Amino acid sequence: MDTIVVGQERALGALRQAAARPGHAYLLVGPRGSGVEDAAREFAAMLIGVADDERGSRLVMRSVHPDVVEFEPSGASYRVKDDVRERILPEAARAPIEGDRKVIVLFEAERLRGNQNESANAMLKTLEEPPDRTVVVLVTGAPDDLLPTITSRCQRIDLDPIADDDVRAVLVREGVSERDAAALASLAGGQLARARALAGRLGALRAVFASAPARVDGSGATALAIAHELDAVVDEAAAAVERQHREELDAFDREMERLGYSEREVQRMRRRIDERHKRETRRTRIDLLLEGVTAIESVYRDTLAAPSPALNADRPALRVAARSAAAALDACHEAREAVLINEKGLVRLLALLLAFPPAGT
Repeated sequence: MDTIVVGQERALGALRQAAARPGHAYLLVGPRGSGVEDAAREFAAMLIGVADDERGSRLVMRSVHPDVVEFEPSGASYRVKDDVRERILPEAARAPIEGDRKVIVLFEAERLRGNQNESANAMLKTLEEPPDRTVVVLVTGAPDDLLPTITSRCQRIDLDPIADDDVRAVLVREGVSERDAAALASLAGGQLARARALAGRLGALRAVFASAPARVDGSGATALAIAHELDAVVDEAAAAVERQHREELDAFDREMERLGYSEREVQRMRRRIDERHKRETRRTRIDLLLEGVTAIESVYRDTLAAPSPALNADRPALRVAARSAAAALDACHEAREAVLINEKGLVRLLALLLAFPPAGT
């Protein structure tokens, strides 16, 4: 399998060595956007022996291989009963279907907590005495939030932040112009997945949100009109995610029919995909609103950073006083916190726009 993880040669070398003589538990550590999620999937493909098999590796990378089972917390943390005891532990004990080994991947492993870290404690026995032929891979960007009793039972492999030049080079290879690739790499802050999204599905959203500060004129009517535009572009992006989910399920159904899996196994795997889609759908609008707020923040940061090179090199400089730009950034921070607590998209957007200074002042 050709690696899709960029700028992580050292970590990938360590993963290949580990896959040659696998242990029972691993901790993959990397900041968001470092490729740690895809690295975990590549590692899982190595562990179950399909790294060089086109069909098997494709299923792993699409999160639908029956011997690689991914989990995310269903709420603010992994819940002992609903997540750990009823989903993760039974799956870890279940025998592999296609090969000799099974891999359990836990994303956002730092959320193995709760009251007195009971979900982490519930996982300890599995990490200490894993079922035969099962490997557990924990993935986190905040290893210090995990219990020492968890980390001490795992072999740790760290991924590094991706250099902007590496992100830019990948975008250029994928058809983005040099100028746009350099700008997107800077905006993405070393996050390749985000840079790709900004070059594609998030491009329209970023453009509309980034244009908002220059259009604010201090009137409520203008703020309301802009808020409706921002909310509409969020709706459009969310609908694209839902279409992607439907296409993924259709592809899964065709694949399972071709391979002739038992109806019971098909239903079990389809249920996992449905659960993941539901979690992603719940998070989609929040993630999109946060992405939009990030685009606005980058515009005001460019104002404060002048005359340094702007992140939004494709947009004219915003004319507002430094004090006003700083106040706008404070308003963005408050909006970000409010969205995480209670989304209320249009209401949050209108309140945010009303807090911005008129452009040109």
